[in-house]
Amino acid sequence: MRVRSTPQHPEKLLYFSGVALMGFFSFLAFGWLFAVLTAFLLSAGLLVVIAARRGVRALRAGGRGAWPMLALATAPVSLLGLLVSYCVGAFSGALRVEKSCRVRQEPYDAAYQAQHAAETDRWFPLHNKCNAGFDVVPGWVNPAVVIFTVLLAAAVGTVAVAAVTHLRTIRTKRNT
Repeated sequence: MRVRSTPQHPEKLLYFSGVALMGFFSFLAFGWLFAVLTAFLLSAGLLVVIAARRGVRALRAGGRGAWPMLALATAPVSLLGLLVSYCVGAFSGALRVEKSCRVRQEPYDAAYQAQHAAETDRWFPLHNKCNAGFDVVPGWVNPAVVIFTVLLAAAVGTVAVAAVTHLRTIRTKRNT
């Protein structure tokens, strides 16, 4: 079912005009690249909301397309959450860990840092320690990375299973 922008759905027109206005203001403030990125993210947000609404509607009606729609809504949100939480953890020490430790009023132990340099260079779990007792990476980052990765994998798996099932159904109908 296709939802069109009619007088019954003025929120779509308001949303797109808001996206255009936000793009214009970000263009004036930051330049064209930021404006395009902002408009893209806001438009992707609308698509996520539409997919989630269709999935919930299909789930309430007992339809077959509920889980793929919900998975399509979950995938970009979990990917964005994964990227944000990973970037927060990866860049929490900034370029100079010693300065970050001083800002947080924690003593910087250069010997400990040199001895545990392999921990800082790993992709996961994220650590950037000032000393043995204080990590610059917030405590919520590593669990958030795991949760968003599992959600993303589940969403991609659900969409893949739905696509394969749909293709098999089409192939079976052709052969009969």
